[in-house]
Amino acid sequence: MLYFFLSYARGPDDLFVRRFYNDLCSEVRVHAGLDRDAEVGFLDNHNIEPGQNWPQALINAIAECATFLALYSPAYFLSQPCGKEWTMFDLRSRGAPRGDEQPVAGLIPVVWLPPRELPEVAKTVHYDLDVEEEAYRRRGLRQLLRLQRMHDAYIEFLSMIAERIVSAAAVPPPRGSTQLDFDRLESAFHPSAAPDAGQGSWTGQTIHFVIAAPSRPDAEAIERDGGFYGRDPLDWAPFWPVQARPLREYAERVASELGFDSRFTGLDRLGDRVKVAQQNNHIVVLLVDPWCADLAAHRELLLEYDHHREHVSAMLVVMSAGDVQTQEHSARLAGLMHDTLGNNERRLDEVMLRRSVLTGPAFEADLAVVLAEARNRLVADGRVFRRPPPGQYAPRPILEGP
Repeated sequence: MLYFFLSYARGPDDLFVRRFYNDLCSEVRVHAGLDRDAEVGFLDNHNIEPGQNWPQALINAIAECATFLALYSPAYFLSQPCGKEWTMFDLRSRGAPRGDEQPVAGLIPVVWLPPRELPEVAKTVHYDLDVEEEAYRRRGLRQLLRLQRMHDAYIEFLSMIAERIVSAAAVPPPRGSTQLDFDRLESAFHPSAAPDAGQGSWTGQTIHFVIAAPSRPDAEAIERDGGFYGRDPLDWAPFWPVQARPLREYAERVASELGFDSRFTGLDRLGDRVKVAQQNNHIVVLLVDPWCADLAAHRELLLEYDHHREHVSAMLVVMSAGDVQTQEHSARLAGLMHDTLGNNERRLDEVMLRRSVLTGPAFEADLAVVLAEARNRLVADGRVFRRPPPGQYAPRPILEGP
């Protein structure tokens, strides 16, 4: 039996979250009297094996876990996947669709970073744990982990949470269904509703990913290992075979957890996507396989774009450490990138330009930082578009002279 499922929004704090998860697993084993190797918890990037369908793995874990730990933070309640995880456990715990007034059984909120406001579904769940430490109440668990002087308070917190998990696991909710379509689930934090046309709207939540990579036939034409590619450039899987799924799936996951709506296109639509983004306060991220600069048609498109004034918000060049062929040609490929996208390299700062992403986890961590920073810059520098409320309007008044 899984004693707990840890639901959290991925981002720059992932290392701290993983530390908390590992410490909590150890503490739960002690309180439950289990061997040190017993599997007691689930953390998505800890338990999912390479190549496994990650939504199904989540469904299976939520269907059998005794408790559901929700790591509250501003990013958590913006995350569509986190909202879907909540929905799944909520449905399982109630045994019926949401809508009654009973709290979700087995749901244990943990304040990672205090959110400014809670969605309606979370307001009925008591989360003011009996923790005396003022730092937790004001700043959350994140603060206890980051400050050495809070170590004793952190240990006490772990013991309290572990005791609560083991106690709740004595009467777990009924096992849930594993025959669910994760993509079709509604997020508990984002219920379907028509937007109020009278409210101002910030349109910076859309992100355009442009994938600059060859197809398999194009790659094989330059004697590049075709295993990393498919029939379409969007099938590019640079971390194959360790992470066999296309890079766009990992990018979409990171973006979704940060509240972005993702759109993907190939290199041939780069200029068009940049113009659309500039008109609507969208974000454009260029994901680059350096091998595309070895192909004349791809290199020409990149050079044409690099000479224009319109620019992407960020660029990540992937050079997988596990790709022997890429590492053997790394110096040459880096030179090609500089010759082809030199203007963009000079314009982008070190936060928004990643010249050599080596692993899948590094890609996800880098992308999370890039997207968070891109959003901050849009808020600071972008335009807010406001739609007028519906209805009839009188003619604009015009002052007339005497």
